[in-house]
Amino acid sequence: MDFLDSWEGIAPYDVLVESGSKLDALVGQAKDLRGLDFSDKLDAVKDLSVGAMRNAYELWQQGGEGAEEFRNIVMNLHPLSEALDKEAGCCRYQGALFFVLGYEADLGNHHFLQSARIGHQVSTVFNEVYNGRERHIVSIFRDSLTDICFDYSRGDDGIFDRAKLSMPGRTFYSYHGLATGSKILTVENSRPSSIVVVNGINKQLGK
Repeated sequence: MDFLDSWEGIAPYDVLVESGSKLDALVGQAKDLRGLDFSDKLDAVKDLSVGAMRNAYELWQQGGEGAEEFRNIVMNLHPLSEALDKEAGCCRYQGALFFVLGYEADLGNHHFLQSARIGHQVSTVFNEVYNGRERHIVSIFRDSLTDICFDYSRGDDGIFDRAKLSMPGRTFYSYHGLATGSKILTVENSRPSSIVVVNGINKQLGK
């Protein structure tokens, strides 16, 4: 378990996050949101994330021009910068982007980058944000769809309560508002549930 002062070089779900012209511009916009109240800030960070990338899974499934390129984005691993350059990404790129922008906007007291399995073969990445003890689930994948028929998690309302807590070889990422400022927490292989982490940190801070 380690605390980081920056998102530079993190790789959630194998999406490498590094500074670049497009990400830096989005980060600048996110920093401008710091003075907003939580609700307005949450909506604004969602809008930044949705606006930065079209839903590559939906575009692949629709077929037509560029479908193979969108399939490549979904099925193969690329850095976040490439998804931003192509203006298209699936849930893992979208989740990573929302995490970074949330961190820079000081969104919430705690923010977890999560994944959950849908059926036997598919998983979805989503974000779990706490404002105090109030829990907010964000799926930029869902928010970016233009046609809900391409939502492969549709009909499974409990999916966001089944976040994976153990993934051998995987690093779990979250950030937390500490007495010294927000820090990114990295945990290898497995971690406690988000509510256990939130309650433990809040207790240490006397909240």
